[in-house]
Amino acid sequence: MSSSYTPDRPVSGGALLLLLVPLMLVSFIYTLDQTIVATTLPTIGRDFHSLSETSWVASAYLLTSAVSTLVFGKLGDMYGRKQIFQFALVVFLIGSALCAVAQNMPMLIFTRALQGIGGGGLGSLTQAIVGDLAPARSRSKYLAYVGIVATVSLVSGPLLGGVFADDLSWRWIFIINLPIGIIAMAIVASRLHLPVHRSEKSIDYPGAGVVTIFTASLLLVTVWGGDKYAWGSATIISLIVVAVLSLVGYVLIEARAAEAITPLRLFRGQVFGISFAQFGIATLVLFVPLLYIPEMREQVNGDSAFTAGLFVIPLMVGIVIGTMTCGQLIAKNGRYKMYPILGSILTGVPMFLISRFTASTPAVWLLLLLLVAGGGLGLLVQVALLAGQNDVAGGDLGVATGALNFSKTLGGAIGSALFGAILIAGLHHQAAPSVASYVHAYQNVFLWTVPFMVVSLVLGAAMREKPLSEEMIGVVEGKVEVPEY
Repeated sequence: MSSSYTPDRPVSGGALLLLLVPLMLVSFIYTLDQTIVATTLPTIGRDFHSLSETSWVASAYLLTSAVSTLVFGKLGDMYGRKQIFQFALVVFLIGSALCAVAQNMPMLIFTRALQGIGGGGLGSLTQAIVGDLAPARSRSKYLAYVGIVATVSLVSGPLLGGVFADDLSWRWIFIINLPIGIIAMAIVASRLHLPVHRSEKSIDYPGAGVVTIFTASLLLVTVWGGDKYAWGSATIISLIVVAVLSLVGYVLIEARAAEAITPLRLFRGQVFGISFAQFGIATLVLFVPLLYIPEMREQVNGDSAFTAGLFVIPLMVGIVIGTMTCGQLIAKNGRYKMYPILGSILTGVPMFLISRFTASTPAVWLLLLLLVAGGGLGLLVQVALLAGQNDVAGGDLGVATGALNFSKTLGGAIGSALFGAILIAGLHHQAAPSVASYVHAYQNVFLWTVPFMVVSLVLGAAMREKPLSEEMIGVVEGKVEVPEY
């Protein structure tokens, strides 16, 4: 059966917005849990008398969520997205509740991993469900709403984590998920109606196992490299070799699998391949100002941690403006090719100018440049997801969205490790770096984002603009009817 159709009654904007409410709530909590624990790790470590293992509280979530975003995207295509979405949400909420009552560090790490399994599934399924509910032409503005919520939660996570740790308890960073998730679950159960599928084929277990090895080894490189082990150590080199070999093995398995988690046919489309790359690049570059602008303000300008953290707000505002503006314009004229090109320029130029800062640079200029860079990143992320979804068949919407989110996760992980190594190299052999040394080191960090934006610009210029579908999904008494694939 066809993956889409023209209904007797087209979707109303109000009905779609109502159905977006639970998706935005879920987007808020699963994205929040990627960053909210960062500022609470020292407190958690002191409570459990285990400071050496705190990094795994964050890494466990990233590892399992990276893999589950691929697996759950495929399961949604095979068995129907609503019930898989509900299962992922239940797993996430159970994991959150167990995290909140954890009595020791091993239990917290294990339950964070469980929480990440659900969180990764929610990441890909939320965006895929938006793809079910709206045609590509108007989908951009609805994806923008979900994307804005995710951006706000990503940036506000460290600030909220600090508030909870200082004024309440670190356990509240997990408790807050429960009422929000339950409300979302109730709305989804009563209002969202998507088809149920039955597939005679089984999930690609060998592929899932190998991609887990790849993700685990890569994340270990980013967590341990330059910290617990030197970058040239046998441990880090071995992990890199394992990551490369498992990636090659994953590609070979997916080429032969009957129900591949990441079908290689997705990458036969030039648009999807470019969207995949741009999503990863945009996330990689996003993490640079998100992580190092506050750190730079503390080290160079002597700001408090709270004041330094406020400098990411213009970045967030810019992303919101870029995402919303782009979404509305695409819905209006159906054209999107220009935005990745413009976004690469609007991000690359400010990052180059930020790389020229000195200790005496007025803060207002930094704030303005971050606002513009955020706008450029908003354009890039919005189009990468929309164009990537638009380039695949309806039956591949889940796996395509999962692959795009996996690229985002890899971009963040690689970016954190790469730019952390650049910063450490700039401060090498200095037991007590001076302000001038910090300035030079941070200049290098920000400057190295520019080549990535040049690559993004070239990819944007090379992307073919595939017409956006205008076929609509039907709504009957607020219940969405989506045909089977």
